[in-house]
Amino acid sequence: MLHVFDTYQDDIAALDNSYFGEVTDEMVAKRKELDQEYLNKLNAIDRSQLTDEEKIYYDTFVFDREIAIRGADFLNTRFGNFEIPITHFYNYIAWNAEDAGKELGTVEEYQEHISVVREFTGWVTNLTSLYNAGIIDQAQLPKILTQKLIDSTKTNVVDSKVLEVGLNHLKTLPTPSSGDFTTEYETAVNEATGAVSALVALLEGGYIGAARGTGPTGADTDTNIGWGDLPDGKNWYQWQLDRNSTTGKPAAELHQMGEDLVADAKAEMIRVADVVADKQGDSITAKFRQADKSIVDRTFNIRSGGNINLTEFFAYLNSEKFFYDRDGVSVGDTQYKALCEPASNSNACQSALIDYNTFKVDANDVVASYFKPIKTDYTIVPTPAADEPYVGVASYGGNEFNLNTNPDYSLQKWNVSTLLLHEAAPGHHFQNAYSIEYPPANKPDYIKGVWYTAYAEGWALYTEWLGLEMGIYGKLNADGVPTFVDGTGMCKADTDYTTFQGGIYKDAEECNALQYFGSLNEAQLRNMRLAVDTGIHDKGWSIKQAQDYLHSNSALGDGDIESESYRYAAYVGQAVSYKSGYIVIKALLEEAQTELGDKFDWAAFHDQLLKYGDQPMEVVETSIRNWIKAQ
Repeated sequence: MLHVFDTYQDDIAALDNSYFGEVTDEMVAKRKELDQEYLNKLNAIDRSQLTDEEKIYYDTFVFDREIAIRGADFLNTRFGNFEIPITHFYNYIAWNAEDAGKELGTVEEYQEHISVVREFTGWVTNLTSLYNAGIIDQAQLPKILTQKLIDSTKTNVVDSKVLEVGLNHLKTLPTPSSGDFTTEYETAVNEATGAVSALVALLEGGYIGAARGTGPTGADTDTNIGWGDLPDGKNWYQWQLDRNSTTGKPAAELHQMGEDLVADAKAEMIRVADVVADKQGDSITAKFRQADKSIVDRTFNIRSGGNINLTEFFAYLNSEKFFYDRDGVSVGDTQYKALCEPASNSNACQSALIDYNTFKVDANDVVASYFKPIKTDYTIVPTPAADEPYVGVASYGGNEFNLNTNPDYSLQKWNVSTLLLHEAAPGHHFQNAYSIEYPPANKPDYIKGVWYTAYAEGWALYTEWLGLEMGIYGKLNADGVPTFVDGTGMCKADTDYTTFQGGIYKDAEECNALQYFGSLNEAQLRNMRLAVDTGIHDKGWSIKQAQDYLHSNSALGDGDIESESYRYAAYVGQAVSYKSGYIVIKALLEEAQTELGDKFDWAAFHDQLLKYGDQPMEVVETSIRNWIKAQ
């Protein structure tokens, strides 16, 4: 079996050894043929004779080949990628341009790299051809996403002159005998720049002109922007769902699940609102930013006649005092000043890093008893200013928790705990570090390189829930929900709440309640993602409909809602993976606790979940159930 994996990797690498990847109809056919060949080879192996560990690898490989073979029947190449479209959210144009134009160390390195610059030119030219073909096939982005892609590409490639970074450095090197090469390199860069200009011209001209949507650049009320409106779009979208959720659930079922979970989530939000009203009063006056960006004093009537008004409560939680820098608090120069230089707002950045790093220490202490020791540390890094409008609120990669600190695109202060749990410890960082520090002895190289959104994001959402179990927001009552007393997280009883986070809490109980609300609100976000992703791509929702739904069912901020709604339209089917994966993991936890009783061990359970790395959720189910039997 391992030989099949190894030879597949060799053959797929030989099939396309280009630097940026060859995305053509011809390559689709070759990849499909190779996938079918290796699926047949693996099906010839008697699975029943494999160990439980080997079955994980076997089933994962089969899942990958079957999904890839199905995907080859759709026009994915018209979007410049075999799996997901190039958009403002996944802008391979900008990423590849940065790679092609990067600064190197020596003339010799530039002499080797010039082939990469030239290949980038070919890649962009091919992408332009694919977009032209997409116009003919009516398989293209809608106007509203095309404009976002244009803006992102102009900002991050054209205006930033990212392709010239290496060239400008090359011109400073002492190269008296290689002047001709510098001219040659400059010519290559100019050709690459010209290719990007031609691509942008197409996007701004014929491409956006032929795209779905109203007016020259689309509108947030357009209802035909989803994948379901493409040729064979319903089936194409279901494939996107299957490869992201890895559960096989149809769009209609996922949508209804989302609607039901959204409706069920509000009881705990009301409980938190009651705590805040008890502390702050039924009516609270605070500064609030209106739609036109003007700041006014607004009174929020949170509770009337003993009944909570969630709409008012949500609005209150988006008042100015809950956003860094918009709260009027200046922190001056802190130890994070230098780290915050790439961000657009140094004060907001430094204020956020103070709080996130404070909770980082608490989280590391609390999670220790639930996992084997993790040696690898992570750093909290602010998003560069140029990327802030496009990348969402946070991400994780390479032992870095990337945090968007722009006051218009960042999360509120009451989200610190849940966001760090999700992105870092014990979320994505533990997931990454664990698979490196505690790998099984015979883990195939193929498995080390796979990625499944439902597994990765399902785990991160599970770790948000785990924060409750760990007492982050207080001891749990008989119903398993926090009491907001004696929390193990950032809200300490002896903290000076007149200054902590700008003085937004009366005491530790309110602090725990609102940090817990952050967890509720993020869980609600994932509930809503099931409904909104399927709403846009299966039911024909507009961006405006999606934003209204997010507003009415959560306390997400305006900036977060704007970026999230466009993300769901752009990153097709990915949003459903979070809750889909979480539901499987949570159900397996309950199954393990019930079956094992006193024998259940948190660290051992998490070890089985994490040590094999990413898997489809249907494979995770088999793995955990085999582990339970073995105990």
